[in-house]
Amino acid sequence: MSDYIRIKIRGYHLDQNGHLNNCGYIQFLEEARWSLFENYNALEFFSELDLALTLVNTNINYRRPCFLNELLEINTKVMRIGTASCKIEQSIYLEGTSTLIADATNTFVLMDKTGNKAMPITGQARERLEKMANSA
Repeated sequence: MSDYIRIKIRGYHLDQNGHLNNCGYIQFLEEARWSLFENYNALEFFSELDLALTLVNTNINYRRPCFLNELLEINTKVMRIGTASCKIEQSIYLEGTSTLIADATNTFVLMDKTGNKAMPITGQARERLEKMANSA
């Protein structure tokens, strides 16, 4: 089971062509990642350790345009935790269907907030990410 949010496409989400612009997808995916982090208290947890999960790469496959009043479901899950980075995968579906709108793979590194440097994912930080991955 993955973490998910629902979003309704509103008029202000649309571009001059009447569909969701690529920037809209990016905002929706970010909103879903924030929801995942909030649901696992990850932001506060890492902050207490003077660490931050930092997005360093996003790859998005746009499969189908989105239009006014469509309801979307965005699924987000931690997929792989390496020694220096973790992958979070996301899928956007037309709600209630198997119609894939877009999918994305995001790479995060763990940053030391005091030195602003990436660091290995170990100890409590690794345990928290594993908890997020295993419950997804």
